[in-house]
Amino acid sequence: MISISITDVKSFMSHLLSRDTFDLFCLMEASVRKDVTYHIDGHLNADFFDSDFTEHGGRAYCLWREVRPYLFAVLKGKKLPLSCKIILALPPASVAFLLKESNGPFRKEDIEGIYLNILYEPSGLTITTGISYRTFSLDKSLEHNVDDHMKKFLRDRGIS
Repeated sequence: MISISITDVKSFMSHLLSRDTFDLFCLMEASVRKDVTYHIDGHLNADFFDSDFTEHGGRAYCLWREVRPYLFAVLKGKKLPLSCKIILALPPASVAFLLKESNGPFRKEDIEGIYLNILYEPSGLTITTGISYRTFSLDKSLEHNVDDHMKKFLRDRGIS
């Protein structure tokens, strides 16, 4: 797990809200404190959709690209929010890739999810990586691999 302080908040928010940089991530939840607090739960409500739910590939959570316009509408305005917290999860294909590449003892059944926690406060913006395991292990190979890939992901997009 790493914590990265983002120095160029405006550029990062542009990537987050106006570009496709994070579009394939799943939204777990988002919370924005402005004049009121807005909370978005990223769970898809299967009952809302027609009986053919295959368009969502059986996903439990919405993709960031599906909710990004709504969050942008909430965040835009003359005043900055008091705080904003967004939890994104890596898509299953990325989790499988990282598991294979880390050469550790973990299988996909051992991992609940790999997360990117984004926290904006007036004092700054911080990104924290995290892994939710279904089993206990002292092996940190997957965490190191995730952290290295996240640093590269941000660096390759000019986010610092």
